[in-house]
Amino acid sequence: MSTINTLPSAVPAQGQLRRNLVAAAFNLVLGLSCALVLGPILVIVFVSFSSSENFAFPPPALSLRWFSQFFTTPSLTSALLLSMEIALLAASAATLLALLASMALMRLPSPKLSAFLQTLFLAPLVFPTIILGLSLLLFYRVAGIDLTFGLILAHVTVALPYAFRAIIAELAAFDAGLSEAAASLGAPPLRSLWHVTLPLIWPGLLSGWIFAFVVSIGELNTSLFLTGPGFTTLPIEVFGYLQFEGAQLVIAAASTVQIGIIVVLFATIQSIRWIAGK
Repeated sequence: MSTINTLPSAVPAQGQLRRNLVAAAFNLVLGLSCALVLGPILVIVFVSFSSSENFAFPPPALSLRWFSQFFTTPSLTSALLLSMEIALLAASAATLLALLASMALMRLPSPKLSAFLQTLFLAPLVFPTIILGLSLLLFYRVAGIDLTFGLILAHVTVALPYAFRAIIAELAAFDAGLSEAAASLGAPPLRSLWHVTLPLIWPGLLSGWIFAFVVSIGELNTSLFLTGPGFTTLPIEVFGYLQFEGAQLVIAAASTVQIGIIVVLFATIQSIRWIAGK
């Protein structure tokens, strides 16, 4: 009788043990993935506060000397300002184009055509940016396009899919009946867009703009072909320091500044989602 009584309880115990092992395996994989992604970033951040002349982890002592050198080096500060300016322009243009494209695609009568065009808009996500940069350089030379405008256009091309994905996802959840109701009450299309559509999809718009800004400010491959002496973005300047001047810790400070900007922007996205979800 004791053997018969213990068998039923053994089966649930084995099932619980199996679930615990699966959960532990998933947690282990998640932990390793986070370590692989965040580990190098944290090393760069810690090293940027080092007082040593050479790379050492952990730092022997903490200091702001490398940040002071970064903000007092004209080539680095001008590169940071140029990166910010290009990212602001590129993100704004990409967000506007993504909004117009998303609204047009959502109104297409053919779902297959809409899906096909969405795939085209997302193509730069899988297209190698270094090939894109070389192609644009050759095209600009033939067309006589100024490289300053061309660099902004290249960043718009690279950032557009990120803004497009955020905005079209927001529009897909938007109730089109609200716009139709506004039109039935006599509201012109622009007034309906401004007073009905945009106030309801603003989280997607702002998220798309932030994603586009982050992609633009960190873009390296495309910018390699479209910049030159006296006209370099921060990623290009950091790449030059690594290539020609050695692994100076000032580039760790430059990277940390860039990481700080990105962290603030992603924290803003999370705040937007939290506010929109209330």
